[in-house]
Amino acid sequence: MNSRQNKLSDAPKEISELLKSVAHPARIHVLKLLSQGRGEFSELIDQTALSKTALSNHLNRLARMNLVERHTRGKYMLTKDGDELLKAVTVVYRNSIHRKVKRRNALRSRYTKSLVEGKTLSKKMISEKAVYQPCWLSYTGAMAGVLTALGSKCSIVDVGGYSGYTFIINVSKGVTCPSGPTALPPETWKEIHNATENLGWTIEDYVYPHSFPEVEGKHTPREIEIARKLFSKIKREVDEKDRPVVLWGLVVPEYGIVNGYEGESYLVSTFRRLANQPDDPIIFYDLKAPGCLEAFFFRDKAESDPTKLVKETLERATRFAEASIPIHNNYVAGPEALEEWANVLERLPEKEQNYQGNSYVAACVWEGRAIAAEFLKKIAETHSNESSAHLLAAHECYAKGMKLMGDFMKIFPFKFQGEMKLEDRRKASNLLRKVMPLEKEAIQHMKTALKSY
Repeated sequence: MNSRQNKLSDAPKEISELLKSVAHPARIHVLKLLSQGRGEFSELIDQTALSKTALSNHLNRLARMNLVERHTRGKYMLTKDGDELLKAVTVVYRNSIHRKVKRRNALRSRYTKSLVEGKTLSKKMISEKAVYQPCWLSYTGAMAGVLTALGSKCSIVDVGGYSGYTFIINVSKGVTCPSGPTALPPETWKEIHNATENLGWTIEDYVYPHSFPEVEGKHTPREIEIARKLFSKIKREVDEKDRPVVLWGLVVPEYGIVNGYEGESYLVSTFRRLANQPDDPIIFYDLKAPGCLEAFFFRDKAESDPTKLVKETLERATRFAEASIPIHNNYVAGPEALEEWANVLERLPEKEQNYQGNSYVAACVWEGRAIAAEFLKKIAETHSNESSAHLLAAHECYAKGMKLMGDFMKIFPFKFQGEMKLEDRRKASNLLRKVMPLEKEAIQHMKTALKSY
């Protein structure tokens, strides 16, 4: 019997009490909200729709098990135990056979019902199918795929560069969470979306400003109705406009492409194709969209002034790179994010390290440096003037940073679980600290290049 099994057999009563303390949808919901930094009592009432008495009772029960703690009057925080338990439960459920069987049975039931009733499933695929472009940064891969299908013929370099997204480094405080690359405030995302319109199409942004679903694995009737309305809107886009849609939360919390529908399911193109996995149809409500439910519809062709566009793009890239943009309180962005990341690697005990977070964020940062380097080189060669030398110098900085992040990925290659020995973490943190001055130098070169515009 291994040590984990020994611990379970020695304390069945205590473990049972711990599990009972979270065995309620409302308490799971509260833990999730606290993990997102939503700790104000009044905000928790709004998000959970519980009465003051009910919420107080749930918080008190969680506090008795040391899963949450009262930080200040009217504000609560997730404890380390609460954070670990929430993560463990999420991983177990996400990978559980129960969840997979439940989803498969739901699909089978829905399709069988239609056949029994003699109905044929409606199906429509757009004429010019959009294909997700190989990319860790899913917004970039999805947008590049759709814009290419619509005739813009842009690459992930164009999307990542002109939107500014590729220049952002964003990591969570205290532990390296895989949410870093996408955990940006609405104001920052709005600027990224607006800048993407410079690539040939105006974009209509649909947003339901709440996580969907609020409680993972459980949809309220209201949430089902919201998802159904969005599904109807996307169906009309496919039927009437014959255009793809970019949707947040397909498969996992990532962006993907909707190319059509079959019955009540989306026909999609996502990052799964990069792992040689099938892009199975996704039921309209089976979305995983933390933060908000969001979709992008492509409306009219647009044109931009090339010279003006380059200046605006460099200004945005500089601000994004140095983190002169809105960032969530529990995250660090810009070059300083690399120091925060390095400190977490060195100081956090191995059992509290998040392997997936380190490996996934590293892949995104590596790819971001690669795209930034290629984009700046492209700008320097296309718009040759006195700024070109500084743009090429910035290109070199990002290329060196890309190589260092590639070495980091060799230490922690992408996977969901893995060892994080102190010796390896120290090597990785040293690499991050070497990337940091390169980021700062690249920013200075971009600032100098801007003086020529």
